[in-house]
Amino acid sequence: MRITNRYMANAILNSIQGNLSKLARSQEQLATSKRLLRPSDDPNVMGQFMSIKATLSYNQQYGRNIDDGLSYLEMNDTAMGTLGDVLSKAKEYAIQAANDTYDAEDRKAVAEQIDKMIDQVVDLGNSTVGGKYIYAGTKSDNPPFERSGDTIIYKGDLNGVYREVLAGTDYRIDAPGVTTSGEPGVFGTAADNGDGTYTVGEGIFKTLFDLRNRLRNNDAQGLQESIGDLDQKINHLLRHRVAVGARSRHFESLKTQLLDQEVKLTQSLENIEGADVAKLSIEYKQQQLAYNASLAVGANIMNTSLLNFLK
Repeated sequence: MRITNRYMANAILNSIQGNLSKLARSQEQLATSKRLLRPSDDPNVMGQFMSIKATLSYNQQYGRNIDDGLSYLEMNDTAMGTLGDVLSKAKEYAIQAANDTYDAEDRKAVAEQIDKMIDQVVDLGNSTVGGKYIYAGTKSDNPPFERSGDTIIYKGDLNGVYREVLAGTDYRIDAPGVTTSGEPGVFGTAADNGDGTYTVGEGIFKTLFDLRNRLRNNDAQGLQESIGDLDQKINHLLRHRVAVGARSRHFESLKTQLLDQEVKLTQSLENIEGADVAKLSIEYKQQQLAYNASLAVGANIMNTSLLNFLK
């Protein structure tokens, strides 16, 4: 085989380029403290690496869903807590007004207080979190409750709001505002008007309207019935609040579980892609020496030609 100057020059340039490439890769690894910079670096572990990355990505989304769910549940708990205070205050008024020392005018004055409480309950039914009405079902862009005289109209829907917080598992994050059958919602039951709205019937609103009317009519005997109704509504509200509290604790437990899993997965990623900096520093020095040596040798060989021997 005939060795020409061109062949030697190309071989030297290829060697220099190879050494430079190795040196550049070591520099990049040192700068990032990562052993894996691209899939071709270690195809054998890349499948495991990508699987862990995907799991981390899913878990981060589950974490955001849990935070969203907790904000819903916390606002539900806050609204129901305030609603419970309103009902307890209404019961206090009813007990006072049932006393024989109250006359018709006194009871009418209390009735006006109860009427204002009904407006307050409507406002609580229109509670929001992040711009979403928590008792409107999936029609959460508009206020669900509206008062028209002595009628309460519900403009939300009966669908629950769910979030996926585990693979393939959805959990409800709201409490039903109203229902048309089965267990009454937070504010009671409603009848479908056939136009996408519902008329609220049995529940908190009816109990307060009945109490107000009995006070206006000076019906002292009927006030005892209202006191019993208020006790029932307070207990019913408490059951909904307990259910929300249980879901909040479940979500907090899931969030802790995800955070623990994230720490372990992140450590696994570090074990796979992380570089041994001390070992890499030694390799970098060796490659730097090899590169400098190849440059020096190349410079000497490239200077050697027929003209050097003719001198």
